[in-house]
Amino acid sequence: MDNKITIKFEVDITEVINQIVQMINMADREEEKKEPLSLLDAYTIEEAAKVLGVSKSYMYELTKHKDFPSIKVHGKKIIIPKKGLEEWMQKKFEEEKGSSKVVAMGGRR
Repeated sequence: MDNKITIKFEVDITEVINQIVQMINMADREEEKKEPLSLLDAYTIEEAAKVLGVSKSYMYELTKHKDFPSIKVHGKKIIIPKKGLEEWMQKKFEEEKGSSKVVAMGGRR
């Protein structure tokens, strides 16, 4: 006795193509819904200085440090990602948490 089952069917290729096109269009629409990172997700030097309570000149000094989250746009304008600044502040807090060291965040020397 033969245990094989043979199924024969016909497929309309235009229907298959239409379904593929619909799936591609749905994927494109989903991709369009994703919002890109915008300047609303970042501070200017002035805004970040206010958040930290420091001067603009001190903010410029902070942006020169490798561990400070800043991005130069077109080689000149500097922005600070909000999330990066929060993480940097948390890291600094954790570093200073157990010590009696006082960290100066700005002002005149």
